[in-house]
Amino acid sequence: MNRTSSLADRWRRSWYLERVELWLDPMPRRRRRAVLGELRANLDEATADVGLARALADLGAPRELARTYLDAEPADRPRWHQGAVAAALLLAAWVYATFFYAVGMLDALTATGTTAPARGSFLGTRVEAVSSPAELSAAFSGVPWLPLLAVLVVFLLVGRAWRVLPRRSRVAVSAP
Repeated sequence: MNRTSSLADRWRRSWYLERVELWLDPMPRRRRRAVLGELRANLDEATADVGLARALADLGAPRELARTYLDAEPADRPRWHQGAVAAALLLAAWVYATFFYAVGMLDALTATGTTAPARGSFLGTRVEAVSSPAELSAAFSGVPWLPLLAVLVVFLLVGRAWRVLPRRSRVAVSAP
């Protein structure tokens, strides 16, 4: 962009590119940055030739421009980041629930005045709670296979992992 652009023109250019970037969100980050860099360079060149207002009008609405870029992208790819977020949320919910299970055990021990350790299990994790005047503790042991399997399944389903596999191409077999 040339140095004589007004502040209003720079703001309009920036605002247009921000809206395009918003609509390009489904695109992978590296590709999105490359597209925006190329778009910025082309916009600067067009602005020098015909002015910013005309250059933006020629590009059209940010949403439609982003849609043309997205339509050119391959649609069948995994979304690992979405799978990771969903798996992390499920894992956090499991940790949260296990913690409150242990807190409930400790509360029950405290309320009854029992000083003997209490043992329980929550979704595959063994919990041992102790509540006495000298000690208040909870110990966890065991491998929680069910929650870990659920986290893996959620990661693979939400992340659309099957899209990594090559598509079976249907080859027409000609009859002799």
